Order: sequence, then structure tokens, then C-alpha cells
Amino acid sequence: MVDKKLILAVAGSGKTTNLIDKLNLDKRFYLVTYTITSASLIRYRIIKKFGYLPNNIQVFTYFNFLYNFCVKPFLFFKYNLKGIYLENPPEQTNYFKNSDIRKYMSKNGYVYHNRLAKLIEFENLIEDVKLRLEKFCDYFYYDEVQDLGSHDFNFIMELSKSNLNFLFVGDFYQHTYVTSFDRNVNVNLHKDFYKYLKRFEAYDIKIDLKTLSNSWRCSPTICNYITDNLDINIGSHRTDQTKITLIEDKQKLIPILNNNNIIKLVYNNANKRDFKAKNWGECKGEDDFIDTCIIMNTTTYNLYKKDNLKKLAKRTKNKLYVALSRTRGNCYLVNEKLLK
Repeated sequence: MVDKKLILAVAGSGKTTNLIDKLNLDKRFYLVTYTITSASLIRYRIIKKFGYLPNNIQVFTYFNFLYNFCVKPFLFFKYNLKGIYLENPPEQTNYFKNSDIRKYMSKNGYVYHNRLAKLIEFENLIEDVKLRLEKFCDYFYYDEVQDLGSHDFNFIMELSKSNLNFLFVGDFYQHTYVTSFDRNVNVNLHKDFYKYLKRFEAYDIKIDLKTLSNSWRCSPTICNYITDNLDINIGSHRTDQTKITLIEDKQKLIPILNNNNIIKLVYNNANKRDFKAKNWGECKGEDDFIDTCIIMNTTTYNLYKKDNLKKLAKRTKNKLYVALSRTRGNCYLVNEKLLK
């Protein structure tokens, strides 16, 4: 009997470890994730476990899986496919009918990334893709499932009807970007936590909210701060206390900025700073930070001073959660204006 499950995790709870621990040399595993960085991390962890990358374990980025496994085997010769068009499709394609192939690919054979999944539906290939997956795979694992959006979410849900085991792992509140956009398709998918869960339950996917509900990375200090101020529930396996400190004196800030062991996390434009920094949302997946310095933009700082960070825009709040939850040690908070 096949098992289909969604495990919703908190930051630093060991979700990648949970996936790697389930791997063996007897069954055939497909592991899919959105970014190249995440795929590289998964490969590294697999090699660390087995000493090499076994042939029975395949790791894909999402669009690699979608194009090379699901689309290319069936449509390569029909349309003389050249690859994936990763930019936004030309504006006029929005007005083509769903039955018009120009909605899905350029005249040169490049398939628009945000309609790859929809193309499978258009070509009536979903059953063929399911059979192909059943032929080559016993366990399908999707990491960072919260990143799925638009047609991609619909496709993966349909794929989950295949006769094999599915495990989806992710953190709802680390939703800072999505695989693709296509106008209003699933535009409200991440708007409500409980409605999000129901979308999985509609496909007979069991929900697990307990297994990965506590963080190994973050101290109780950080976890309690996130829970109390961002209204995102996260527990800690740790018992030690660390510090969260607001820095308001520029003289105290200077040595922090000059200390490369303290990771600077900014709202945006990290590459334009006078110091080494990472953007809040783009540090997702990073696990080797100790102390962090989180530099708040004006909107965030004003709400911080009012003890009202819960009122941040959803996407901004999620990015701040990602930034805060990178911290293993102490966290310094700074108003961006102090840098000027």
C-alpha cells in the first residue's frame, strides 16, 4: 500500500535530514526541490551518507524534472523543443486561448517555464507522465513544497495520484517565492494556512504537523521571539538561552559590521552594500550561521518599535522569519537608517 504525506516543518527542524534518513539502496527514489542550491545540498547530504551518489537515487531541480522527465520524452520531436524560456512570457501570450500552442512556447521551440505544467494538461499527457513515473520511481520526495505555485501546484497534486509513495516536506511560512506565476492561477494558495492544508487533503495526502515542529538550530530565545512577534509557532529542542539585542549606537554597530563572523542579513539589495550581506529571503536553506545582524528596513523598524511586527505584509513577514531563524547564537537588530 502506498503512503502519501505532507510534513510541515519549522526552520532548523531537520527536514532535509528527515528525507535523507529515509533513503536506502533497495528502492528507487526521486527527490525534487525548487532551487539549484537546495538540490546541491541534497546531493551533498546523500554523498555524505553513502559515500557516493547511488544510481537508485535521482535528484532534480523542479524545472529539470518537469522538462526533462515529464515533457521532453513526449513532445521533443513533435515541437522540436530547444529548452525552457525562464523569463516572463511575452505579454501577448496572455491573450491566446488555452488551445493555442503559442500560449505555451515560442516559435523557436522554447517552452515558457510558467506554463510547462499547463502544457502537460493541454497535451493530455498527465496519465502518460504518471505511468512513466511509476515505471522508474518507488518514492517521490518533494522538498520545499511551499515554493510550488500556479500551474505547478496543480500538476504535482495530479501527479500525486500515481501509484507510488509521495512525501512532501516544507515550511508554510518560508514561502518567499514561488516556482512560477501565471496571472491569477492559484494566486491565493498561500493566503490561508488551513485552506492550504485542505488542498492536500483533497488528494488524500495525510498531514503531519508534529514530527518537525521543533528547531534544532534556534534557541528558545529565538523561537519564542518568532512565535510572540511574528505569530509563527516554532518550538526548540534546545534549552540554552541566547540574546536578541537592538543596536542603536553607531559606535557599537561598527565592530559588528566589521566582524565577518556575524552574518549581515538585509531586506534587499545585499549586493549593493558596503559590507558582505545576504537578503532575508535568499538566505533560506543556509544552516551554518552562528550570530546574525538583521538590518531592518523603515517599515519593519517602525512596526518593531510599536511591538507590532505581526502587521508586516505577509511576504515581508515570511522573509523576516527566514532571516531570524538562520540564527544559532545571538541576534543583533539594526535600523537601516543607522547605516547612513
